Amino acid sequence: MVQDMTKGSPVKMILLFALPMLAGNIFQQLYNIVDSIVVSHGVGVGAFASVGCTSSMNFFIIGFVMGLCQGFSILISQYFGAEDIIHLRRSVAMSIYLAVFSVLIVAVLAVSFSKGILTLMQTPEIYMDDAVLYSRIVYGCIGCMVFYNLTSSILRALGDSRTPLIAIIISCFVNIGLDLLFVFVFHWGVAGAAVATAIAQLTAMGYNLFRMKDIWQLRLSREDFAVDFSLIKKMVVIGLPMAFQNSVTALGVMTLQSSVNRLGPVYTVAYASGCKIVNIIQQPNATFGMTMATYVGQNLGARQYGRIREGVRKCILINMVICAILCFSMFLSAGSISGYLIEDGTAEAIAESAEYIIVLSCFLWVLGLLWPYRSALQGMGRTIVPMISGGLELVLRISLVLTLPLIFGFRGVMAAEISAWTGATIMIIIDYYIVQRRKLCGH
Repeated sequence: MVQDMTKGSPVKMILLFALPMLAGNIFQQLYNIVDSIVVSHGVGVGAFASVGCTSSMNFFIIGFVMGLCQGFSILISQYFGAEDIIHLRRSVAMSIYLAVFSVLIVAVLAVSFSKGILTLMQTPEIYMDDAVLYSRIVYGCIGCMVFYNLTSSILRALGDSRTPLIAIIISCFVNIGLDLLFVFVFHWGVAGAAVATAIAQLTAMGYNLFRMKDIWQLRLSREDFAVDFSLIKKMVVIGLPMAFQNSVTALGVMTLQSSVNRLGPVYTVAYASGCKIVNIIQQPNATFGMTMATYVGQNLGARQYGRIREGVRKCILINMVICAILCFSMFLSAGSISGYLIEDGTAEAIAESAEYIIVLSCFLWVLGLLWPYRSALQGMGRTIVPMISGGLELVLRISLVLTLPLIFGFRGVMAAEISAWTGATIMIIIDYYIVQRRKLCGH
């Protein structure tokens, strides 16, 4: 259902948009969790670690293309807020061209260089073969993920976060069923988990397309697909910094993964399981933050500047409440969750995983600030500074992860991650208030 976020209570609009998207993001994270649980229980803890070793590389490669899709949707949301349907439709058509081109380039490069990247990350040799196999299947089918995310981004730009939610719920059940079939019945190992995920994402994309045909604003004609280089340039200028921001952030995560791999297999397993849980508990902050991109984009197009300021403030308040609840919950449950994820792992691996989850959950409030401010800037089309903040995040991660683990071991990895979050957040907050003073307060 299309939703105009330029009218009504900002809090109500944010909640109506964010809650379905949050549920969808959690279900999307369940893809990885289900893959890991099925692989861990159906193949073994070694296969579980192999899949975990690919997570940061996946973020690097897949995050790049997803950043492009999110960037394209910002321009679409601005045209929707301005009620400029002609340029909205043309933007959708140009985003399809750009997504196809991106998939072709990224798929070829990712499949070709996945083993080399895993080697540079010092992936333990015992995990290498399964990690390479899993990653190559994922990247070979990357088009399924990209076009699910592109169609979801277009729908969300128009205020519809429910359709992507239904799509991801359907595909999650497809993923679970196929995981069980391919791993436990067909005994395809990690390859089965990767193929199941690709088919599930293809299902989600199909549902989005089915629903999009009923939205009159998205009824494209042949004229809409006439190549418009000026529009493509605008979309690339917004999308590329967001794509690079994701990839630069992922480079830092890959550096962390390399540092963990050097500590030994116990810490590789602990980090793999801990990251999966931290990625899930980050989702509320990320989702409410990303809501700001659509909210700000629509209100900027409608020139509702006061609503932008009010919406960002309310979004941050919501995030702070959620962070407190999640932190308390992880104190109570981190050990049990880690034990279930790595059922065949050692007591040391489970304990280290639980500590990682608890420590990072205590600093979720930093991300509770980072996401709304960053997404608000992106919604205004200001994507360069968020990209630079990602560079700062990278520098902090690399510099600290090369030193702190030598002194503090696995806890040094945790400190490096938290420091990277903090540095990026400080830069983003400063830029937001500069923009607010110059651009928003002047109207």
